Amino acid sequence: MMQEKPPQGKAVCWTLRLWSVAVISMLLLSVCFIASCKVTYQFMMDTPNRRLSKLHTYHSNLTCFSEGTMVSDKVWSCCPKDWKPFGSHCYFISTDLEASWNKSKEKCSHMGAHLVVIHSQEEQDFITGILKTDAGYFIGLLDAGDRQWQWIDQTPYKKSATFWHKGEPSNDYEKCVIINHRKSIGWGWNDIDCSDKENSVCQMKKIYL
Repeated sequence: MMQEKPPQGKAVCWTLRLWSVAVISMLLLSVCFIASCKVTYQFMMDTPNRRLSKLHTYHSNLTCFSEGTMVSDKVWSCCPKDWKPFGSHCYFISTDLEASWNKSKEKCSHMGAHLVVIHSQEEQDFITGILKTDAGYFIGLLDAGDRQWQWIDQTPYKKSATFWHKGEPSNDYEKCVIINHRKSIGWGWNDIDCSDKENSVCQMKKIYL
């Protein structure tokens, strides 16, 4: 006995449903690619990216943003969760425990980062825009001796791209630097004793997927 074939109308209806689901899915993906999308990336223990594997020691997940205007140009740039992205770097404001410059450096290092290094007015403005005006924050700049200022990542110190308060640096024994806010003057850099306890700003390069 021959099996009866399903009515043609039902088959057409089922096919249309499948196509509708496929088209809607493609549209949603297209919108996500065209817009600037944000996703949370959970670390995989078997990831082949060495830096991702290393960061997994310090951070449980990343927040990723799509970059580029065309679908073919899309790249995912990522920062650890709760870090702020700017340019090619991620920034973390440490306010949970004030510490000396050396302790602040260690805290950043334990998160796979270093104290912030600032090389432009745009970066300075971004950082000060996320800080509290009633606190000071250590940055990765110190006096290596004889007032020879040195960045923690060994990049060149350029006087043309510094943001000292007027009259600073002021004392030879103050060898570490903070960003702080002064009333009627605004944000700037101030040299202080390295043993003073302050908040800090950590920095790391973005992860690209």
